[in-house]
Amino acid sequence: MLIVPLSRLVPRIPVPLMSFVVCYLLYRWKGLPGVLRPWLFYPLLVVSYWQLQFVVSSHFQAFHGASIIALERAIFGQLPVVWLQEHLYTGGIAWYDYVFAVFHSSLFFIPIAFPLLLFFRKGVERMKRATVAIALITLAGYATYVLFPLTPPWMASLENMIPHVERITLRALGELAPGGIISSFSPSPRGAMPSLHAGVPILILMIAFREFRYKAWWFTILVAGICFEIAYGAEHYIVDIIAGLVYAVAAYLIVYKWLIPDSRLAASRPSEVKEQST
Repeated sequence: MLIVPLSRLVPRIPVPLMSFVVCYLLYRWKGLPGVLRPWLFYPLLVVSYWQLQFVVSSHFQAFHGASIIALERAIFGQLPVVWLQEHLYTGGIAWYDYVFAVFHSSLFFIPIAFPLLLFFRKGVERMKRATVAIALITLAGYATYVLFPLTPPWMASLENMIPHVERITLRALGELAPGGIISSFSPSPRGAMPSLHAGVPILILMIAFREFRYKAWWFTILVAGICFEIAYGAEHYIVDIIAGLVYAVAAYLIVYKWLIPDSRLAASRPSEVKEQST
């Protein structure tokens, strides 16, 4: 992560790297109570996102956009984001736009809250496995942002690449939260492909159904709402959402079928398996 900005002649002070070292030393410190060790996941997650923001913002190549716009028009006959706003946007913020704003902001605590839920309900090993999957899709997404920086619909509208569209969801969110918080939600304005706003919730939905079965049905509503609002709010193209789905399925299969299958998880916790069998 540090090599990418340096290779682009955009030097960054390696403060996040120092944070990684501190977290690792704390993890290895024998004096740290065992009950606190799993909680180091959370500062590591925050530091990771901080570092990824620096990496993606150090761009130098041309941005993509025209090819994706042409693809969407070829598939749908027109741009879905334009069609949605023509039929749903009233010119002002409607009540449902605030609902979509809440859906949109939920991404920023779901990846933290869900592993915490697994930790308390299913144990630390299940939390670790979910964390690996979330980290994998996030790193893959940000790597794609570096290699394929895509202009999102709202920015393409400002650059006259598509008809005018409004960033509706972010406008509604701006009325619900301070502007400084909103700006921190968009560390990479050209990071549209894949949509992690769709990919991460879809991945967590797959994990939730695996861990909790039918009890996770309600989360489907939230995921569907997020996928809809990021298109309606001009944050992503439909193609970005499809790419997020593909990344989610890939991350799930890699982690749950290959890296850490149930057999390996059971082998690492034989006492837990014995207790469940009794």
